[in-house]
Amino acid sequence: MRVLLLTGKLARPILEEAIKGYEDQITIISLDYPVASLMSMRYILEKLKARKDEISSYDYLILPGLVYGDAKILEKELGVRTYKGTENAWDVGKAIEALRKGIELSTIYPADVILKSNFKEEIEATLRKAEEKAIYSFDIGLKVPLRPPPFRIFLELNPSSPLDKWIEEVERTRNFVDAYVVGFPVGFNDIDEVRRRVKAIKDIAPVIGIDSDSPYLLKEGIKGGASIVFNLNETNVYDLEDFRKDAAFVVAPFTTENRAQETLEIVKKAKVRGYEKLIADPVLGPPLMGFTESIMEYAKLSRTLRDVPMLMGSLNVTELLDADSHGINSLLSVIGMELGISIFLTMEKGKTKWSSWELRRATKMMTVAHEQGKVPKGLGIDLLIVKEKKRVEVPPISGQRIKAEKIEPKMDSGYFRIFLENRKIVASFSGRTNVLVEGEDGLSVGRTILREIGQISPDHALYLGYELAKAEIASSLDKSYIQDEPLVRRIGCEDSSSKDYDS
Repeated sequence: MRVLLLTGKLARPILEEAIKGYEDQITIISLDYPVASLMSMRYILEKLKARKDEISSYDYLILPGLVYGDAKILEKELGVRTYKGTENAWDVGKAIEALRKGIELSTIYPADVILKSNFKEEIEATLRKAEEKAIYSFDIGLKVPLRPPPFRIFLELNPSSPLDKWIEEVERTRNFVDAYVVGFPVGFNDIDEVRRRVKAIKDIAPVIGIDSDSPYLLKEGIKGGASIVFNLNETNVYDLEDFRKDAAFVVAPFTTENRAQETLEIVKKAKVRGYEKLIADPVLGPPLMGFTESIMEYAKLSRTLRDVPMLMGSLNVTELLDADSHGINSLLSVIGMELGISIFLTMEKGKTKWSSWELRRATKMMTVAHEQGKVPKGLGIDLLIVKEKKRVEVPPISGQRIKAEKIEPKMDSGYFRIFLENRKIVASFSGRTNVLVEGEDGLSVGRTILREIGQISPDHALYLGYELAKAEIASSLDKSYIQDEPLVRRIGCEDSSSKDYDS
């Protein structure tokens, strides 16, 4: 397969680096134009006509992904199959691999669009296959896998939150949560409130569990429709016997010693007494307080208890380690796959918000990797939210540079206030006129508010754009935005204190 890559002057060094390993099959041709994406099809055609015979000897002509127009005109005139490549020159290898596999790219859309669709279909097919061939222990309105893949994600609703917040959380997370756990703090005994909350969540979530230290409340939860009970232990295995066939019971020992053995003993005792649906949880230890030892207990239990599914409460780590939760959840998903843990229980509050989404995506990644016999890398699905796999190197611009200075801005009368409200960007201007604008992206909000205000100083417009960009990034990450404060800490700097910005 012989491929001709077209580019402009600035991107050529990037392409040369990106195609290392393909040099015997690929030739780069660069036109005398700085930015390839700004070239029109007519311009490209005029420049290539004189080399028609040479170009037609190639199997494919690949254009920059963002070049304007339909590449059919080039294909027709030059006699070579022509497609648009990737938006980013660094990713051109993906387009080449797609052609090798017989995937037809587009003459209109960047290859990223086609590859994303192709990856998505392949991933969904792999996940469906994993569901179809899995061994399930039982069905509680939800099929519970004996061992992964697939996985199931349970979300415990924060016991300290009011009911309306629980309902909001269910609505926000329903696309990636399999079951919700209605939890109550130790000592809670308001039976009417338990009934009210169980009913409210059961009305909007088909599969729910109940978590309480009180056998009486657990029984009321089962009566109200809960099909999972947290937890069956040394002290209540007899108290809940009358409901042994009405729900699945998560077996988690009180003891902190020999958790695998204790869990196994409780499971045996429960089976003898007629409990049919059991899930084992030897309890994940917090970081630096038994975490590694608890992983070893899971490994022991996995080897000895082969007919009962296992659950891991990832919240014991994500909540107690001050690090971004998506990385922690990804690693716990690897551990879950290797140890045979098919259920993750999490909770969302503060920095662990969206943990259920992170676990869903991470476990999908593990499932695809497992089914394809690969490590979880380069699968078309990832949890790279802040960092990137490969740095995009942009060729430097030559010329004399002026060192930036801290210059006092020339501001006109009036001031902006910018904030986030339910992830929407809201900006107001108070001065000669009062304007309030809201929107999903900073550019639209900025253009709209400037149109309404009329003329303002360039410094003030620059400040508005700077802050709106920060607000949009904060909205994408679902984190707090505070006007005039840094959005993220600078990697590599120990001093993460706030900086002063002109307003």
